[in-house]
Amino acid sequence: MKLDELSVFFPAYNEAENIEPLIKNALNIIPQFAQKFELIVVNDGSVDQTKSKVLALAKIYPQVRLVNHSTNLGYGAALKSGFKAARYDWVFFTDADLQFDLQELTNFLPFTQDYQAIIGYRKNRAEGKSRVRNARLFKLYVDILFRVHVKDNDCAFKLFKTKLVQNLNLEANGAFLSSELLYKLKKQGVKFKQIAVSHYPRLRGNPTGANLKVIIKAGLEAMKLYLSIKLHRLQQHQW
Repeated sequence: MKLDELSVFFPAYNEAENIEPLIKNALNIIPQFAQKFELIVVNDGSVDQTKSKVLALAKIYPQVRLVNHSTNLGYGAALKSGFKAARYDWVFFTDADLQFDLQELTNFLPFTQDYQAIIGYRKNRAEGKSRVRNARLFKLYVDILFRVHVKDNDCAFKLFKTKLVQNLNLEANGAFLSSELLYKLKKQGVKFKQIAVSHYPRLRGNPTGANLKVIIKAGLEAMKLYLSIKLHRLQQHQW
């Protein structure tokens, strides 16, 4: 099965070691899944050679495009830029760290007939115990506040109908963005198809998701949205 159109984007921060093999792999695999496609790298203010490597690839391959943040704005900001830049009917994203297998997108395509949001969950998380524990605690925190209740809020392997996500008013700029996205889609009555995907150890580059500042920012953004919702409901009740 093939989609008519597919935008694929990769949020990237200091992924110079991974970006070329990622793009070349995608150029081989994504044509199996779409008649027409584009590959977008959202460079979130990298200070290594990520940007220059993408530009060099874009000169060779017309399907490759760069969206550039001149400074590091955060993972959520990179996702928002990727969604905004997507030109085609469906949009898929995954991280640029080569921890997911693009070939597993084949398992998502049959469900595009009945779902507008098909989201992966990691059947095995290839991270240290402390990061797995932190992820579970953050998921619990989000579920208490927003009752999203999916298996893996922040799994970076998701496929959406493009208009669905482009029409959302997304606010977070950090790691909370993935949960905010799912919450706002759920409030609109969108049903999710959840599919298990493999997760592999990072071989090159340095992860940033376990950074304490990233975790604190995500927690604060979640609480900010929660309080905003509560305040809005209170104001409506008063009127």
